Amino acid sequence: MTARTRAALVPAILLSLAACGSTDVAGTPGPAAPPPSTAPKPSEAEPASGAPAYQTAVERWVTQILQKHYEKACLSSAPVLPPGKDAKTLCKSPAARKSAESLHDAWAKPGVTLPPQGKVTVDEVSTSGDQVTVPDTAVKLDGRTLRSLELIGSTGNTSSFSLAFKVQKHEGAWYVQGFDLNA
Repeated sequence: MTARTRAALVPAILLSLAACGSTDVAGTPGPAAPPPSTAPKPSEAEPASGAPAYQTAVERWVTQILQKHYEKACLSSAPVLPPGKDAKTLCKSPAARKSAESLHDAWAKPGVTLPPQGKVTVDEVSTSGDQVTVPDTAVKLDGRTLRSLELIGSTGNTSSFSLAFKVQKHEGAWYVQGFDLNA
C-alpha cells in the first residue's frame, strides 16, 4: 500500500473508529459495549431498527454509506453505543460525516454498481454468542469484496491491511457497533 493511499484511507477510518466507539489502528480496545439495560436509545426522530441477522445489519449499514445516508447509518448504531455517547450529537458531527464520506469513497469505485442496483451481500462467518466480527473480505458490493475495492490503486505489500465490522446483538436485533482496522 502506498503511503499516499494509506494516508488517505487511515485517517478517515480512524475518525470512524472514534465516532463509532470502536478500536483504534493499534488494536487497542475501545469502550466495552454497554449492558442492554444501560444502552442509549436512538432519538425519536431517527429510530434505529435492528436487523434479524448480523449479515443484514452489515448489508444495511454499508448500503446506507454507499447511498450517502451517513447520519442514518451512524444513528443505526445508537442502541450499542457506549454509555455517555449521545448518538444524535455524535452523528451530526463533522468528523463522523467526513469519516462516512471517506468510507463511501473507499468503496464506490468506477465500474462498480452502487445500491440500489448493485447489491451488498455478506458471507456467513463464525459467530460468538451476541457478537460477531465480519471482515471486509466477507462483504461484497456488486460481487467484489470491500477489501478489493479499498485497495484499488494501492501498491506494495498490502497483506497487513484489514478492516472488520464489529456487530453486536442487543435486545434480539443486530447492529453494527464499530470497526477494527489493521494497517
